[in-house]
Amino acid sequence: MILCGLCLLCAETACRRATPPLPPLVPQVSGRLAVPGLTAPVRVVRDTWGVPHIYAQNDADLFFAQGFVQAQDRLFQMDLWRRSAQGRLSEVLGPNFIERDAMTRRIQYRGDRAAEWASYGPDTQAITTAFVRGVNAWVTAARDRPPEEFVLAGWKPELWSPEDLLDRTEAFTASGDALDEVFRARLIAAVGLERARLLLQGDRALSIPAGLDVAVVPDLVGEMIRRVGTPPFFLGLAGPVTNGTVRPQPDRDPVRKLDHPSLRYFVHLNAPGWNVIGTTAPWRPGVAIGHNDHVGWTAAPYVADSQDIYVEKLNPANPRQVDEAGRWVDIDVQTGRIAVRGRKTPVDFTTETTRHGIIVASDLERHLAFALRWAGSEPGAAAELAAPALDRATSSSEFLSALARWKMPGRRITWVDREGARGSTVAAVAPVRHGWNGALPAPGWTGSTEWAGWASPLDSRADASVGDSKARAAQIMLEAMRLHPDRADALLQKLSALSSSRDSLTAQRGVLVDLLAEALRERALPSGASVLFAHPLAVSPPARSRFNLVAQTPAGGTGDPFAIVFDPREWDRSTAVDAPGQSGSPESSHFADLAALWSQGKTFTLAFTEAAVQAHAKETLTLTPK
Repeated sequence: MILCGLCLLCAETACRRATPPLPPLVPQVSGRLAVPGLTAPVRVVRDTWGVPHIYAQNDADLFFAQGFVQAQDRLFQMDLWRRSAQGRLSEVLGPNFIERDAMTRRIQYRGDRAAEWASYGPDTQAITTAFVRGVNAWVTAARDRPPEEFVLAGWKPELWSPEDLLDRTEAFTASGDALDEVFRARLIAAVGLERARLLLQGDRALSIPAGLDVAVVPDLVGEMIRRVGTPPFFLGLAGPVTNGTVRPQPDRDPVRKLDHPSLRYFVHLNAPGWNVIGTTAPWRPGVAIGHNDHVGWTAAPYVADSQDIYVEKLNPANPRQVDEAGRWVDIDVQTGRIAVRGRKTPVDFTTETTRHGIIVASDLERHLAFALRWAGSEPGAAAELAAPALDRATSSSEFLSALARWKMPGRRITWVDREGARGSTVAAVAPVRHGWNGALPAPGWTGSTEWAGWASPLDSRADASVGDSKARAAQIMLEAMRLHPDRADALLQKLSALSSSRDSLTAQRGVLVDLLAEALRERALPSGASVLFAHPLAVSPPARSRFNLVAQTPAGGTGDPFAIVFDPREWDRSTAVDAPGQSGSPESSHFADLAALWSQGKTFTLAFTEAAVQAHAKETLTLTPK
């Protein structure tokens, strides 16, 4: 009997061990689904192109459903963004990301949270809280049955908090003017001030602030700044890729790599007081580019000068003190810890701050430190979190008033209303400077180069040089130097070597013309060219077949995989495209369908009225309280 009992026990244990794990979670997009956290039913109609049209009975349920739906389609992308933006990649990807995580954490907002939330609008915190509750409703299910991407990556999704959306990393990486200051200083050190002015015609006026030696500004400053928000990469996958889908392969090397999934997500929000459709980042509530019943708007990048590098004098007897108008003042030192995958003990790091900002690099031999001052350290600078304030504008004047809450990233907003009025303005925040114009680093010890308030967020005068070809050429060149620091080093060496040659100015300008031509070629997407929509998990042949997508640019088109066109006389005639697709899962029919549409030079209907939505409806999901 004892032997039989042991046999039965062993058999029962073996059966338990043989029980297969639950299959990865996939979104339910039709029927009824009970979800904890709702107060009333919400209808979600996904159209032919995967755009969800959300109909709710109140604000809280509307944004709960938006968070839930966007997490259904893009949770892995959202999770990876949050880890990247918070400086937490080392936790899951290992020690290669320690320095990157440390710099990313140093630039985050540390001010008053009440002032921060109030700056976006009186109900932004409530909207964000509801949105995050919706995200967490899907995360809770996904933790029990991790979707395919999490299985391959080797971790489970975590619950979100509203404060996660106050992150500054996106806004910071969209502000490149500190890197421009470093490059200008190095250029002057290489060829001299007068020659630099001739080579950078169309750029900002160059004048060296009193007390600054441009030769002391090292490229290390730029290197440290570029570590903030560096895209994550995988060295391998935790699980094997199965059921790979063979994607079209190019007949030649792709001309450009594009994001897969897209950084945008189309959504339609409808509730009492809300009726807005357009695109947002998957991890944010509201609509950042789109239209409501009254106004439609688009947004293009605009570089507002929101950063400065300050050179600080260190006390030779105490390197944690800086010179402030002739007296030594303590640097504020804060410590933090970074958890690292594969290590039992977290890594310590410090954040050193002067009155001008965080120290990004030091030169102890010269007793110098380099501090970064950034407008994003002020309340209200989280990327696009002011969007819900735009979504309810009932006129162009209300829209412009709401736009004053938009601080970062800098955008040129172009709008049109139902009455046919049109306009274009800048939404950004930048400091008013005294003592210099911000084109070059400034000495931090003199007190003569300081910030004194803020320029108007809607000051379009700052964009007066948009039509100037020389200014445009200078902007493109500086952007290329930001993106390709190795090219900056090579360029400066060439320019310096040519300084003593015969007709040196002509030779140096020739080098810049070649660089500009190369930058323009890289920006262009030629008609019919192959592009690669590259997924972060595509690190092996099976994974590349599963996740990557190669498509052709449309014949005769502009090549931009994102487009939105409004018809304010009849909103249902508005069109859009955002390749490669709405979903981040290869199992979904909306993983790559918009890439095929884009390659054909076509767009989809941005259905707005109830009749148009129903005409293009594909699946309807009713979310109910649980």
